Amino acid sequence: MTLISDTSFDLLAQLAQNNTKDWYDVHKADIKTHCLIPFGEMLEHVSNRLIDSPLPLEGSAKTMFRMHRDVRFSKDKSPYKTSVSGLLTPSGTKTETAGMVYAELNATGGWVAGGFYRLPTAQLSLIRQRIVDETPAFQAILDGLADAGTKLADIDRLTRMPKGFSDYEDHPNAEDIKCKSFIVRADIPKEAWLNGDVTGIIAGLARQAMPLIRFGKAALVKPT
Repeated sequence: MTLISDTSFDLLAQLAQNNTKDWYDVHKADIKTHCLIPFGEMLEHVSNRLIDSPLPLEGSAKTMFRMHRDVRFSKDKSPYKTSVSGLLTPSGTKTETAGMVYAELNATGGWVAGGFYRLPTAQLSLIRQRIVDETPAFQAILDGLADAGTKLADIDRLTRMPKGFSDYEDHPNAEDIKCKSFIVRADIPKEAWLNGDVTGIIAGLARQAMPLIRFGKAALVKPT
């Protein structure tokens, strides 16, 4: 596996300061060599570490996101992302966003998250209903995360109970039912990218998130 290097971080920092097509075109080959290729190899390496897991996840260059930004509806017209990112999914495709692991490399380090991020309301309702219907199973997942020293990320939480769940204001997991995203998150320090520990960090978080992903996907899969 080709490691992320100091040059990788320098290039991303320079891109943040020179986010123009002219600059990118000059440094495109270097970004590919020092950022994109190593990141894709890292995803493959993590995939290999998860082959024997209860829910194998796969990633590669094919599950990475483009550096070009979609600026059509954004006030920020910067043409390029200043980070490198990609997915690990059960199918090994980028189209599967319901239950996955996301990893990002940026100029200062990066981060990784696993679970369900901003699903459509209809899908969120299915997961919320499963929390109500199978509270002990969901609580066991939360307890397992706590034992591992982590928890659901406290983001995207409604201030009131969502539509259709007002009767569960006193439910022991009421605050979790308010979530719009169900994810576990961890920062990745720069040193972990440089020495290769990043694969262990991402694989470790993926394993921590697997019970949550399996719980959510079971709610989303229609019985045959």
